[in-house]
Amino acid sequence: MPPAPEPNQRLPFIARILMPREIRANATMAVALGALEGGVVGVIVKTQFDGHADPTWVNLAVAIVAGAPAFANMASLWISGLAEGRDKTAWVSALMLLTSLFLMVMALAPGNALGLVLITVAMVLARLSWAGVITLRAAIWRANFPRHVRARVTGRITVIYSLTIAVTAALIGLAMSWWADAWRLLFPIAGLLGVLGAWGYLRTRIRAGNRLRKSELAQRSNRQGGQLRASLHILGTDRWYRRYMLTMFAFGSGNLMVIALLVIILNEQFGFDRFEQVLITTTLPLLSLAIFTPVWARRLDATHILDYRARQAWNFVLALGLFTAAAISGLSWLFWIGALAMGAAFAGGKLGWNLGHNDFASDDQSTLYMGIHVTLTGIRGLVAPLAGVAVYQVLEGMDAGLGRWVLLFPFALTLGGAITFVILARLRHKEIKELHHA
Repeated sequence: MPPAPEPNQRLPFIARILMPREIRANATMAVALGALEGGVVGVIVKTQFDGHADPTWVNLAVAIVAGAPAFANMASLWISGLAEGRDKTAWVSALMLLTSLFLMVMALAPGNALGLVLITVAMVLARLSWAGVITLRAAIWRANFPRHVRARVTGRITVIYSLTIAVTAALIGLAMSWWADAWRLLFPIAGLLGVLGAWGYLRTRIRAGNRLRKSELAQRSNRQGGQLRASLHILGTDRWYRRYMLTMFAFGSGNLMVIALLVIILNEQFGFDRFEQVLITTTLPLLSLAIFTPVWARRLDATHILDYRARQAWNFVLALGLFTAAAISGLSWLFWIGALAMGAAFAGGKLGWNLGHNDFASDDQSTLYMGIHVTLTGIRGLVAPLAGVAVYQVLEGMDAGLGRWVLLFPFALTLGGAITFVILARLRHKEIKELHHA
């Protein structure tokens, strides 16, 4: 296991050159991602298709679109295999283009049961394309930015992304409060800006790109079996990464469950309007994320991911605790505080999610390790929201209003994961001490 990095306060020259290019290339794409936020599309599905399809199916569709940003990652391992040894810049650009085109297709969904299916499928396909971008872009960032500043560089990019997405989501929510079908006009506009972002990313360059491609091709030629077999081998032999992934699975399931449940609870149980729903599920968390990302970035640059998660995970426990208390007590103002706390938690969570695998992987296995991580994220992103909504439906079927208690489910998963991260961090330090004394 690689040692924890040494902190460094100054960005290297190459990072200062490449980072602005990365930000410029991605800025317009963030507008498209603002429209593709699970909270935004979830609100659209819930408010636009209620009354046009069976309420249970509408709630399940909310679970699917809210979970789509996560469960689309199941395709990442396959995409990373296709792009292995090839020009990752061209692949990222093409996948950005597909993301934008599927966003524009969503605006064509008619206001009936068929439209519910169309918008749900288009959302899933858009997020599948973006999942490939996330996986391949992680390898580009690893090549272009040194380890001791990578989190800060990623954090600065994330801040720009988050602010742009937050503003886009808020504008869509505000527009829908005036005109319910405003998203049908705004989605194509956001998609066109995404197309510009895809074109701009073609100018991104990868340091020592030829050497990286040759290394990946050599590793693939020496590998027995495909990406899946290689991934299973890593999980079987890398004990610490396996423990990290198992804990992330339980911990992340709670986090991925909560957005879909919030969309439904805010609408059915509390009667929040469209704009307020978008603010709580998307805009406020993203604004808070932008504020707290630099704080978490310096922490991650200076420590191992397990030590980092042992502290950062408790922010999610706080956020879900506030949401749970709000739902059960009926104190609606707690949802607003919970949204800000969730953003602070996601600020650290996104950094750890994008970069944590690097503390276990070698350079030529970075994409594969990331592929494992995002694929497992995809599995829980599919299962967790559907499970949460299913529990909500059962509770509501037992007694109207009982569904508010469903948030205890994700809260318990998140709490268990946070406790396990603390245990793992202590075990790792104990092992390091024993090795030093041996």
